[in-house]
Amino acid sequence: MTKLETLYNSIRGLKELGLPLNEETLRAVDEMEEELIRNEIIPRLSESIEPIITKIERPIVLVVDYIPDEQLSVRLTRKKVITDEQDTKKYELISKSKESKTGKSITSAPKSKKTKLAVTFRDGTKIQHHYAYETLLAVIEKIGPERIASLNIKWLGLPLVSKQKDDFYNQHEISGGWLVVTHSATITKRQQLEKISKQLNLGLKIDIIE
Repeated sequence: MTKLETLYNSIRGLKELGLPLNEETLRAVDEMEEELIRNEIIPRLSESIEPIITKIERPIVLVVDYIPDEQLSVRLTRKKVITDEQDTKKYELISKSKESKTGKSITSAPKSKKTKLAVTFRDGTKIQHHYAYETLLAVIEKIGPERIASLNIKWLGLPLVSKQKDDFYNQHEISGGWLVVTHSATITKRQQLEKISKQLNLGLKIDIIE
């Protein structure tokens, strides 16, 4: 287990105990995540993308959208992306021709196949979006976030649906200012919806689509 994984586990433990996170802990997470990006992700990107991207003869900007446990997506633009330099960091991809000849190779760990959710209501209404978290949010909207919040379902030490803003885990805002914790695998999202369906007697049919 890496130091970053150990730190994540510690934070989950604090969340479950209802204890606050201090700035030093959050700063340590930021630093370890950036170290992982610099030392592992950027070199792998350089190795993978450089031989292909250099075939393009005009400038482009690629933006990678990463949401844990969801499918990666990339946005492309031919316009200059304007960012706040104080909040944005730039990393140079190292060309193969400039790499040091250490004889070491970087291999990627096998990735699990990304999956989607399909939810069918008793009246035949079916909700299925490109990402599992989008389906979860849409189903919660249809059921009513206030009804689900009353069930007091917890995940990562936080209410699944609430108006409580967290300082560590990403939450998605839906109508009425409700916040939903979506940092979970697709199978966990299905289990959460099954629990909601059972407690509210909704009779939902929930399938995982590969």
